[in-house]
Amino acid sequence: MEEKNNSKREGFMPESINLVQLEQKYDFERELMYNVQWGNPFKVEELLERRKKLFPDLICCTKASASEALRCCKDELIALNALCRYAARLGGLQSLYLYGLSNKFHIMIERAVSIPYLNDHLYNQIVLDYSKAVLDFTINSYSPLIKKVVTYLVINLDKDIPITQLGEMYNTHISHISRKFKRETNMSIPAYVSQQRVAIAKLYFEDGNTSIQEVAARLGFNDSNYFSKVFKRYAGMTPSEYIASIRRE
Repeated sequence: MEEKNNSKREGFMPESINLVQLEQKYDFERELMYNVQWGNPFKVEELLERRKKLFPDLICCTKASASEALRCCKDELIALNALCRYAARLGGLQSLYLYGLSNKFHIMIERAVSIPYLNDHLYNQIVLDYSKAVLDFTINSYSPLIKKVVTYLVINLDKDIPITQLGEMYNTHISHISRKFKRETNMSIPAYVSQQRVAIAKLYFEDGNTSIQEVAARLGFNDSNYFSKVFKRYAGMTPSEYIASIRRE
């Protein structure tokens, strides 16, 4: 019995890590999550460069078999995904984007077949994508009225909302809402809706939904050709080109 207990204690922590490294790891993660929360991908990139020097390898089960080590490293990235989701939520990223990003990365983690891919590529992508999403889609800086408008638009991305309806909903003249919306978001309401639809379409494609017609319909486009034009305007490439770029990764 004593021998088994000793064995369990010895396996509690990999030989390659010590308490100093753990403190460094947690301090680093705290700083990383702070910059995810505030939507600062430029600082995140700096931190990821520092990470290469501090932690060249994922801290996972180094003594286990190859399959067990891969599983441990996947679990570490699943934890990272959860941390980033929480930080992005604090940063004002709405639930629709949080769900899409979190689900996308969960699938990518589970499909991974090597530790170097997890450590050298996916770790960086997770943190950067969350920080960029906060930068692009946060609502924390908006006034109460525009927060309500943005939230309503995002929840109803699959519907064509007449702009006049927004004025009636919030008992405010639509010209006032439009001016205020443009001032705070730097976009007109129709342009904002189109940008949001393209962002969600990307998540659908990355999640394995490669039917352009189906994604277009989910986002309220009756004409898939028009959807493709809108997608290219905001993504810089057609849906087909975007799907092909995902497959090449």
